[in-house]
This record gives sequence, structure tokens and C-alpha cells, in this order.
Amino acid sequence: MRTLTLNHEYSDSLSEFLLRLADVSTWQPLGSEAHAERIDPDTEVTVKTPLPKSEMPSALASHLPAAAELVEVYMIPGDVIGDSAEIRMTAHAAGVPVEIDALITLEQKSSGTSLSVRAEISSSIPLFGSMIEQAVVPILEKRLHDRLSKFEHTSDG
Repeated sequence: MRTLTLNHEYSDSLSEFLLRLADVSTWQPLGSEAHAERIDPDTEVTVKTPLPKSEMPSALASHLPAAAELVEVYMIPGDVIGDSAEIRMTAHAAGVPVEIDALITLEQKSSGTSLSVRAEISSSIPLFGSMIEQAVVPILEKRLHDRLSKFEHTSDG
């Protein structure tokens, strides 16, 4: 298992950020398709993003179906008490023997919202699992960093 941590700051308040995250239209400019389901009081958002084989290590690309996509599931809290919230996220892609479990911690700051992601990447393949995890970490780190940066700009318009 490999661990990845990322941090980002947003100008939105905590409640604004959570509302945007739960809004399916927020994900379209990021190149993803989203579906939201209310699970009172929370919202479960499923996000599907195409996975170009060209961005994968050759060992993984050979296992991907032609129209591979990353499926992320976010459990967004509806009732937030205080200045912080936690979001659970899981992700996987059909044909890729890797699971991602993440905890996203949000804190209200005077300038907006501080986000911290702690993701654990694990592979179910015996013997070669650690090599696959090692190959996936830089790809996931780049995609998450890009998404976190782009997410800030979706509030502009």
C-alpha cells in the first residue's frame, strides 16, 4: 500500500465548497460526468472520468478496456457542525487492479477553505502489487493535483 497526501486552498467558504462539490454541473468542465444521489442528509456523488491509455504505464494500459474510466465515489456531508468537514472518497477503474481510498479533510479559514487529501493506493496482485502501486502513485498525484487546481477555477464561472 502507498500513501499520497496533497493540500490545496480555496477562496470558497466551507459550505460553498461542499455545495459545489455536490453539484454535478461542477464536474463537467473538469472532463467528467457526475451523478448525485441524496442519502439524507448527505450526498453521494459518483464521478466518471475517461482514462487515456497513453497516461498509464504499459503494464496497466494492456489491461484497460478500450473506453476505460476512473470511477470516484464521494460521500459529501450535508450537516456540518463547526469549521471542519470530512469527505470519504473511493476510486477504481475496470481492468486496473488498484483501489484508492481517500479521506478529504476540509477546514474553514478566514481566507476560505483549506483542503487536505490523504489517499491510500493498494493493489490486489500478489508479488507485483507494490510495483503497480509505485507506478500508479505519480499518475494519481498528477491527476489529483490538476483536478484540485482546476476545481478552484470552476467557481469563477
